[in-house]
Amino acid sequence: MKIITLKEVDSTNEYLKREYQRLPVHACVIAQRQTAGKGRRGHIWQSQDYQNMTVSFLYKDIHDIQDCWKYTLIAAKSVVEFLKAEGIQSTIKWPNDIYVYDLKICGILVETILDPDLKGIIVGIGLNVNHAYPYLCMKDITQKRYDISQLLLQLIHYFNQNIELYQNHQFDDILKYTNLHAYLKNKWVHYKNYGFVRFIKVTQQGLIEFEDRNHHVYQEMINEISLARS
Repeated sequence: MKIITLKEVDSTNEYLKREYQRLPVHACVIAQRQTAGKGRRGHIWQSQDYQNMTVSFLYKDIHDIQDCWKYTLIAAKSVVEFLKAEGIQSTIKWPNDIYVYDLKICGILVETILDPDLKGIIVGIGLNVNHAYPYLCMKDITQKRYDISQLLLQLIHYFNQNIELYQNHQFDDILKYTNLHAYLKNKWVHYKNYGFVRFIKVTQQGLIEFEDRNHHVYQEMINEISLARS
């Protein structure tokens, strides 16, 4: 995998969208500073210079747009395994966040490149490493200061392992892992007009299965989940 290191960029995801044509099948870009880092729903993800990990991965060997959602789970599993290797136990708040205790430590943003048909997929990772006040970072938990470049190599290792599982038709292993490490599983949260619901699992189709208090079971594609509880 080609690694590109930039001192400053608007957004690592946007960089890959602009440059994907000249890049190899697999590449990643990491920035010391983002001026307009992207989060979900257009939120800006800001980080102090090279204190945290702002990295995006490019995969051009995906040809079925129906499979793009799987890269969110591939990324989530990779980050959880990476953190575990650093002595940090984490969980996945469906569909895009990694939590330690009850606090977010990492966000994932997956985007497609359509030009006009599918040309690739971008997986953006924003991981709080050395400084995230008032939010949680790795250093808060382990009391260790980290070298971002070294951490990136470790994260790439887990990404490569899980991409290989996916390409070898073992996505069920990834799905099972992410359901096992789900932050919201069996927790009651308020969602849309359903009232309070209990989340059960991510399905084979990328839908999130949940039930209401009348035991009616639903499946939906969900982009954001409220954490209001009963």
